Amino acid sequence: MRRKVVAARFGALGAGLLVAAVVLPDGAQAGTGTPARAGTSARTGMPALAAILTDAQVAALSPDAQAVRLGPLRAVANAVGAAGRGVAADVYGNLAIDAGPDVVTVYLTDTGQAARVSAQARAVDPTIDASLIRFQKAAATHAALDAAAQRVVALADAGKLPMRVDMVGPAADASGLQIDVDNPAAAPAAFGPSTTNLAASLGVPIVYRQGRSSQAKAWANTKWDDSSPFIGGDALTGGGTGHGCTAGLPAIRKSDKHPIMVTAAHCFGVGTKIYTHAGTPGDYANGLKGNYVGTVTARVQEWDAETIDGANNNADESDTTGWMRLTSFAYSYNGDYVCHDGQRSYFMGHPTPCNIKVTNQDMYCGPSTGCPGLSYTARGVWGDAVNNGWGAAGGDSGATMFAVEPGGVRQARGLLSDGTPGDGTPGVFWTEATDIFDYYGLTLNPQT
Repeated sequence: MRRKVVAARFGALGAGLLVAAVVLPDGAQAGTGTPARAGTSARTGMPALAAILTDAQVAALSPDAQAVRLGPLRAVANAVGAAGRGVAADVYGNLAIDAGPDVVTVYLTDTGQAARVSAQARAVDPTIDASLIRFQKAAATHAALDAAAQRVVALADAGKLPMRVDMVGPAADASGLQIDVDNPAAAPAAFGPSTTNLAASLGVPIVYRQGRSSQAKAWANTKWDDSSPFIGGDALTGGGTGHGCTAGLPAIRKSDKHPIMVTAAHCFGVGTKIYTHAGTPGDYANGLKGNYVGTVTARVQEWDAETIDGANNNADESDTTGWMRLTSFAYSYNGDYVCHDGQRSYFMGHPTPCNIKVTNQDMYCGPSTGCPGLSYTARGVWGDAVNNGWGAAGGDSGATMFAVEPGGVRQARGLLSDGTPGDGTPGVFWTEATDIFDYYGLTLNPQT
C-alpha cells in the first residue's frame, strides 16, 4: 500500500519556509533558489542549465519533448518518494516536480537531513541526477499529515464537523493539512475552541481553502465494440443501455499470469457480466451488447477499483489515432503531467486529453469530502488541465491514466475516477495503478 502524504488541491503556501542553503552531494541544495549544477549534467554531459519554462510552455511541448524534459525529474521523484515512504519517513513531508525550472522540490521537517535523504534516494536509484533536487522546510511529516487527514475524513463521514468539507489532505508543500470548505473565512471560528477545536486535536497546522465538489465520470466510452484481447480505453457495459464505463488497466495475476482487466469500482457490481457496446457507435439506448469481456469478481473502495475476469487483454491504451503500448507503471507526483484515454471525451472531439498537471498527489475524496458521485471514500491523485483545458467528461470513469515516455510508449498511472462537475471541466481525480496492483496481487500484462 502506498503510504505517502495525502494532498488537497492547492498551490504552494511558502510563507515562513525560507531556509539557508545547505551544500549537498552532487550539487543538490536546501533552500528556495534553483539547484546548483556543478560540473556537467548527469543527463547530457553538457554544462548548460535547462531553460526555465512556464506551465503553458511545458504544455505546448510535443509529447516526446515533454517526456524528455520530465524523464529525469520523474526518476528523482520516484527515488525520493521511495525513500520517503521508507528509511526517510521520519523527516519526509512531500515532494513536487517543477518542470518549468527543471527541479524537484523535497520538503523535510529537518533540512539538516538533506544530505542523508539525497544519499538514500541515490541508494534507491544510483542513476538519478541529484543536482535536480532542492530541499525546503516541511511543517509536518507525511505520517502526521496522513493521520490527521484520516481523522478528518472519519469525522466528516460521522457528521461530526460543523460545516461541509469538500476534500481534505496535506498541503502540496507539507506546510499543514488543507481542508477544502465552502467558506474558508468562516472555517477557523467554526472549527475553533467553541466547537470541535479541530486544529488543537489534530496537532498539525490547518489551512482552509475554497472547495468545490467533484462529479463521477461514468457515462460514456471511447471504443465502442472491441474484441479480445481487450485493452485500456475499451467500452464497457453491463446491459447494453446507458453509457457504461471504460476498461482501464490490462493486468495479469502475479500468482498464475491469468489476465484480469481493471476498471473503476463505482461502475458495476460484483457478479455483473461485462460486455462491449454494439450497434451504431454512440447509440446508448439500443440495448445491444457486444463481446463478452468478463465478470466483475471483486471491488476495493479505497482505490475505487474492481477486477473483471474473463477474456484476454493486452497492455495497450487507446490513443488518438491507434493503440499505444503500456510498458510500465508508477506513482504520480506533484508537478508531473499525465493523459487519459476516456471514452466520452473521444466522442466529444477531445481524444486523449493530455497536459493534466498533478496538483495534489495524494488525497481522500468521498461522499462527505468532495466526491458526491461516490458512495465511499477513495484515495488518489488530483490534477488540473493546464490553462483551464479539457479535463474529463461524464463517461470517462475507469479510463487509463498514463504518462508519455520517450520513444512513444506509455507509463500507466491509474484509473480515472472523478472530476469537477461538467463535461470538459479541468479537474481530474484518479486512483493509482501501483496501489491497485499491490492490493489485488496483479501486475501490468507484459503482452502488448
